[in-house]
Amino acid sequence: MAYVGLAKPTVAKLDESAGTPKYTDGFTCGKAMALDISPQYAEGSLFADNKKSEYDKEFKYADVTLGTDTLPIQAHKVMFGHEVSKEGESGTSIKNRTTDSSNYVGLGIYMDEKVDGLKKYVAMWIYKVKFAEGQESFKTKGDNIEYQTPSIGGQAIGIDDNLWKETMIYDTEKEAQDWIDEMAGIKKDQTQEGGGESGSGEPGGGEQGGEGSGGGTTSGEETGEKENGGETV
Repeated sequence: MAYVGLAKPTVAKLDESAGTPKYTDGFTCGKAMALDISPQYAEGSLFADNKKSEYDKEFKYADVTLGTDTLPIQAHKVMFGHEVSKEGESGTSIKNRTTDSSNYVGLGIYMDEKVDGLKKYVAMWIYKVKFAEGQESFKTKGDNIEYQTPSIGGQAIGIDDNLWKETMIYDTEKEAQDWIDEMAGIKKDQTQEGGGESGSGEPGGGEQGGEGSGGGTTSGEETGEKENGGETV
């Protein structure tokens, strides 16, 4: 595979209270710059008769790092659980409290792929991920223009049927975007850029298949565990 592009990161709040996952408040989370997905595994070996006789490896969670040109206002409420309110005619207040807790969300994005000279569009949906805000860096203006862009990290875990990620391959960009919007519960007539209120999507699934924690790269604590695999686009 040869990926040559990355676009339209889409986020929607996950609700599993009814037993079936639903997604609401879908929005486009800025413009995509980078996405890293690094699955983490628990593994173990059994030695008998002076040799390895059994080996097993199981998925635990995936570290997810998303880089965008900006974080929309919706992200602070939908993803990180902050209070967002209007102030005056044009002001927007975002209050970060020590008691705020990030929400589980679904994350969709699509990549351009070249195969034997033919272009395909690979749409991806991560069913359950919790992000945490990362380090913020600011610089004064100098002789040269330097852009400071946000990067957020989190962990993806499985929902019912142990499903944590789904990929669809399409011939057209529109098909890829439409599938992601459907997963996120975004209506077709909804303005994508900058997000907005959406309907609810029910892609299937149910209760979560494990417990996760938000934020950054995390090393496991199980004996014999090590990082393995990973995707960078």
